[in-house]
Order: sequence, then C-alpha cells, then structure tokens
Amino acid sequence: MGGDYPKYVKIFNLDYEIIWVDKAIETATDAHGSCDTCTQTIVICREQKPGALTDTVMHEIMHAIFYSMNMSGNESEEKVVSLLSTGMCTVLRDNPKLKKWIVKNL
Repeated sequence: MGGDYPKYVKIFNLDYEIIWVDKAIETATDAHGSCDTCTQTIVICREQKPGALTDTVMHEIMHAIFYSMNMSGNESEEKVVSLLSTGMCTVLRDNPKLKKWIVKNL
C-alpha cells in the first residue's frame, strides 16, 4: 500500500524528512504518525489503508505548518483555517510528487 512513499516534503523554507515505520513501532507509541519540528522529521506508520495513510501524512504536515506559521492555539477558528489552507496550498504547489502520491492514495 502507498507505493513509492515520499521521502521528503518542503514546508515553506524547511525540508522535512519523512520516515516510514512498521506497525510495531506505531503500536508502541499508540500513534499513526508524529512531527518533530526540531529535527524536521515526520514519522509515519506505513501499515495503514491508503486513505488513512494519506490522512496521517496530511495531519503531520499540518502540525509542521502550524509550527512554521507561529500559531499558538489562541487564534480564532477562521484564522487557523485560513493559515492552514494557505500552508497546504503552498505544500502541494512546492511538492508535485507528494501531491501525485496523495491523489493516488485517496
């Protein structure tokens, strides 16, 4: 599932490495993915169905966007949605291979 997993994603001016792990690691942490903004690393459990896998990748990318846009969590819903949509548009524009992978797996 997932095939040709993306290895990197550019999020604004930062390059994040995407590390794909097996279910044993996912089970140990009780999460399907994580985003470490200090090391610019996104970790994803690859043993999910394609739709869930895509959702997890996008979820972790949004964590990186949230951090990159200096959001604190005190912003209004409208501001958060606006910033995340701008961030996702930028990510999809700057990562055509990732965009193709996302569409293929939806």
